[in-house]
Amino acid sequence: MKTKKLILKKEIKYLQKTIYLKCLECCNCQINEVINCEVKGCPLWETRPVEANGLYVLVKRLRQKNLTNSEAKI
Repeated sequence: MKTKKLILKKEIKYLQKTIYLKCLECCNCQINEVINCEVKGCPLWETRPVEANGLYVLVKRLRQKNLTNSEAKI
């Protein structure tokens, strides 16, 4: 029973992260634009992040990943 809950929690976190990434991509990585999004026709609008809690961490990780990837290419 516990393993099913853990799997479900992981899936929810993954979906949440995916939605955050799509919202960031749509708003050109502008966190304030994601929070204040007015595109109500978007299918993700209801589930978009309304607070910046996880967005700053996600953007920081993405920037670190991009830096390490660009260093590896050199």
